[in-house]
Amino acid sequence: MATHFFKPFMSTGLHILAWILLGYIQLFYIPLTWNIVLPYIFWLWQTVVLVFMIVIFYYNAKIIVPKTIIKDKIGPFLLWILWIIFAMQLLSYFYNLNTDLHNKLAALIGFKKYRNDYFDNYIFSLTLLVLGISTSYAMLQHWQKAAQHKQKLEQDKTMAELAMLKAQINPHFFFNSLNSIYSLTYTNIEDSRSALHTLSRMMRYLLYSTEGERTTLLKEVEFMKDFIALMKLRANSKLTVTADIPEKIHDYPIVPMLLLPLVENAFKHGVHATDKSEIHFVLKQKETHLEFEVVNTFFEKTASTEPGGIGLTNTKRRLHLIYPNKHTLTAGVDQNGKYKVNLQITLEQ
Repeated sequence: MATHFFKPFMSTGLHILAWILLGYIQLFYIPLTWNIVLPYIFWLWQTVVLVFMIVIFYYNAKIIVPKTIIKDKIGPFLLWILWIIFAMQLLSYFYNLNTDLHNKLAALIGFKKYRNDYFDNYIFSLTLLVLGISTSYAMLQHWQKAAQHKQKLEQDKTMAELAMLKAQINPHFFFNSLNSIYSLTYTNIEDSRSALHTLSRMMRYLLYSTEGERTTLLKEVEFMKDFIALMKLRANSKLTVTADIPEKIHDYPIVPMLLLPLVENAFKHGVHATDKSEIHFVLKQKETHLEFEVVNTFFEKTASTEPGGIGLTNTKRRLHLIYPNKHTLTAGVDQNGKYKVNLQITLEQ
């Protein structure tokens, strides 16, 4: 927050510093280097040139470049360059014609005569330099804004995907869970009460802890454990579920609903109606390094489709956007014929 607040001031400060440096070179380089006393016409001319360079820089960056180069209009931009170079040369010529500044400076430095009264190499070089830096500055700003806009679109997309994921969980999962709890009330009242408490805790998490960009690892893991518990409640006797999750977890910020799609896909694609099915969850943590592995049975009937499904694709996209260069995600059938997903991620403190 503080960085975004001070960024405009830092940028303005750099601009002011750059112009002070250029002004210092223009006004004081010759007198300090040659140790000579210069006429007032020199100071006036250098000040006029500095003001024109400032105007040219910002006019080019803010108006010309956005209307020409950024819109792929190279011809008008080149005409502008030629026109401004000609205009500065014309200004230099008329000033020198009325003040004889070039010859006076040449005499003070020790030269007999200025070599060319019609073309000012210094003004030409300075104009090209300012135009070049101005154009580069404008293009860099354009690229940065485009990149920020693209990132914002990606973030909005991932937030929409998160909302869709929550919407998918809410109606079907909770409806089926309530049906399972209702059936449980006929056989075990205490277990049904515990299941209802778990369900309400999950609903609270979805309502209040997943609205922001970050939740906590502890809450995310607790939600995942509750999800597994309720899915086991709905499962048939052919399914074996094991969860190796440490009791003590070091709490760090994490994006919400990041681990859930991996869990949900295991139950969706790794369970058979009649055959024996197995799902294993392993969570390991070492400070900010988190590893989550899911291994489930793989049935040939699902071989034509990707067991990871849309959930895994969305998870990959979210990881790429939010944790670039801080994660690895591998998925596929292992040597034992089971489908394995392994996520390793470095969380931010």
